[in-house]
Amino acid sequence: MEFLFFDRLNQILLIWGRIAGFFITAVPFSMRNIPLRFKVGMAAVFAYLVFMTYLNEPPLVMGNMASYVLLFIGELLIGCILGFITQIIFSIFRVAGHYLDVQMGLGVAQVIDPEYGTQVPLLGNLQYMLALLTFLAINGHHVLITGLFQSYRLIPIAEFHYTGELSLFFCRLVGEMFLLAFQIALPVVGALLITDLVLGVIARTVPQMNVFFVALPLKIALGFGLILIMVPLFIWAFEVEFERMFEQFNELLMIMRR
Repeated sequence: MEFLFFDRLNQILLIWGRIAGFFITAVPFSMRNIPLRFKVGMAAVFAYLVFMTYLNEPPLVMGNMASYVLLFIGELLIGCILGFITQIIFSIFRVAGHYLDVQMGLGVAQVIDPEYGTQVPLLGNLQYMLALLTFLAINGHHVLITGLFQSYRLIPIAEFHYTGELSLFFCRLVGEMFLLAFQIALPVVGALLITDLVLGVIARTVPQMNVFFVALPLKIALGFGLILIMVPLFIWAFEVEFERMFEQFNELLMIMRR
């Protein structure tokens, strides 16, 4: 067994490359507050488990170092592609929160995102963290790891070929991201638009009243009140989107298999 392990060391490194690429991009594994050593160590543990699962497969025959490096980059790219789909899905909630921030007048209020180290909208970060907690509560990270392991059955090492269908898949997914974000934010945004119309009518009928000083605190209070009321609806929407993400993850595997 020891001889077989070192004989297939190049295969283990290729397996580790795909898993490492997945941990680089997939939510929640890609979060900055997770130590890099932990990510590398977990990727190595998973790589060994996959290696033991596919132990009966014949070892890869490498021509030279250049071809091996290209294969490693290809496996790393596969992992990044599989993890990138989670980034797109979680971006839906940030964009939805951004719509709410702009409509409530909180567009200038920014907070530091500990994951990326950049400034993000206030409600966008709130919805993102709520979605992340919901994702962990339904064991979504277990489903992702299972899908990553299944990728070795559907896309064996050194058998991935990039096709134009993959580009069309991500273009369609990004387009749906903005539409779904607007649908999630639509109830609150619609109520705030109606509030703007009512305040506009008041401003025309009572010109002595300074509507601007009334509108800003009113829209903030109304927006937060509606958000608190709709938290159960948001959680339901998050679960629906995560189910779609798992289906799209499988669809992505089928596309990459061809």
